[in-house]
Amino acid sequence: VLSTMPTFAMTVLRLPKKLLKEIDKTRRKFLWAQEEELSGGKCKVNWNTVCSTIENGGLGIQDLHRFGRALRLRWLWLSWV
Repeated sequence: VLSTMPTFAMTVLRLPKKLLKEIDKTRRKFLWAQEEELSGGKCKVNWNTVCSTIENGGLGIQDLHRFGRALRLRWLWLSWV
């Protein structure tokens, strides 16, 4: 749910980087700290590694900045076809 709601908005909008950082912060907190305060010591794996594909050793969680860019490029490509 924490990834699908921003994805819906990113299909047509370019979300501010600050908002994407806050969403990522919430997703990291959910993954590592649940209800506690998130600190660097609780994070078990680098976030870039977590966002990589399962085949590459990650958890397959999407990097929202890259995914939003890909969604917007899709609209650009569809307008040419």
